[in-house]
Amino acid sequence: MKKNSKLLMLFLAAVLLAGCANNSMGSGKNDANRGNAAANGGASKAVAKLKPVEGATIGSVSYYVEDREVWKDFVDEKYSASAKRGVRGIHVPRILLDSEDAAAANKQIDAMVKHMKDTYAEHEKEMEGFDTGICASFSAYQDEDVLSVMIENYDIWEQGAAHYTVFNFSLPDGKFMDDDALMKHFGVEKGELSGLIENSLVEAQDLDTSLYFGDVTDTSYFYNPSSYTGLVLNNLWDKGEARDRRIFLDEVGAPTFVCAQSIDPDEGPCPPLLKLRADKFDADPLSEVYVRMARKLGVDPEDENHKAFIIHLGAAFDEASLKETLAKLHAWTGVFTNWEDPNMLISVKESEGGDRPCLNGEECYLVIPKYKNASVSLKELEISEAGKLKEVDNPSLDTLGTTGATFICQNISETAPNGKITIRFRDDITAFSPSISLKDGSMMLPDEVTDAEAVLNWKDLVEEEGYSNLMFKRFMSVMGKG
Repeated sequence: MKKNSKLLMLFLAAVLLAGCANNSMGSGKNDANRGNAAANGGASKAVAKLKPVEGATIGSVSYYVEDREVWKDFVDEKYSASAKRGVRGIHVPRILLDSEDAAAANKQIDAMVKHMKDTYAEHEKEMEGFDTGICASFSAYQDEDVLSVMIENYDIWEQGAAHYTVFNFSLPDGKFMDDDALMKHFGVEKGELSGLIENSLVEAQDLDTSLYFGDVTDTSYFYNPSSYTGLVLNNLWDKGEARDRRIFLDEVGAPTFVCAQSIDPDEGPCPPLLKLRADKFDADPLSEVYVRMARKLGVDPEDENHKAFIIHLGAAFDEASLKETLAKLHAWTGVFTNWEDPNMLISVKESEGGDRPCLNGEECYLVIPKYKNASVSLKELEISEAGKLKEVDNPSLDTLGTTGATFICQNISETAPNGKITIRFRDDITAFSPSISLKDGSMMLPDEVTDAEAVLNWKDLVEEEGYSNLMFKRFMSVMGKG
């Protein structure tokens, strides 16, 4: 017994020692991870070996960057306290790398500082209080492979949006890194970057919509961020060959896309700086809902000639018909989106009083694009003097564009539909105007768009009072009854 007890005690002691050793390694690993601050990969030096950059965004570390303290050069004593404060002050970096590219970056920053000095001199007499109205800040991130610096500057005198300047350098040679090389640092291949940006943008817009517009039931809901995402994506794709230096690593090493320098702000609201998120399980550009429906309907999801499905939901000319229409939609969402409501595009026009938009169509349907990040937009049509359909300006429609499955309301007529739907994914564009066949009442559609009425047995699924109350209230507000 004594021998066995002694052996047991030795065994327990060994386990405890191993546990302590493991805990010590785990703690060291966690400390190193915190020090690395390189999101989702990339080797980096521990933060302890780098120094915080005074004057930079809190959390910035580098021994290749310093604050120029430019307020000492041109700001009067009266404004110095506000100029050197950590938030809304005037902080501009100097790159300390010994390379031609670093010298070029510093020269560009010199020009930025000169512009600030000129602005200060021009407006000094107009300044009130103790604030110059000129702001600049910067972040810096460094690991053993990369130095990334971002500068944000703006002033109240030009009344424009903030401007963002990005510099990325490879270490230790100090040469500029383009966006593809920077993202390679995180294991992102060149062909994957566009999808990563699109996914991150849609996710950010949807999050803002759910946070700030989720319970909105009046017409203002139609101007939520998700209702602009399609136009923002179109604008991004229309830029053609993307310019470089649109991505930087923020102070904790998270890849960040500068939307403000890539997307026209007039195309709709989106975050000026977009944190990029890479999900290897979400890399496929095809919509999961589309793939499921395609398999049910016997359509090859990979067929390049097929672009979308559409389902006629019914009419919405009064409260009773709207409930029936939304009940059919609710049956579909119950099967395909776990009852998540789709985005909405409703054909409206300015009322005679001009105080609120009013309904300009009655027929409702659901459009399901092939690509999850495809944009969906709606244009108003009318018959010209020559008897042909033509597009007309409609401020309430032309400034909106959604992504993903979209609920659309317009007129569907055998003679003159009043709306044109455009589905776009990058350079792939499909435009059509649904109309009704006089022979059998079916929808007349282009070959690349399929009527998906047969995807469900509606009689078994549609419930009389089963509909989204939020969508009902939002639609009723457009009808002037909410």
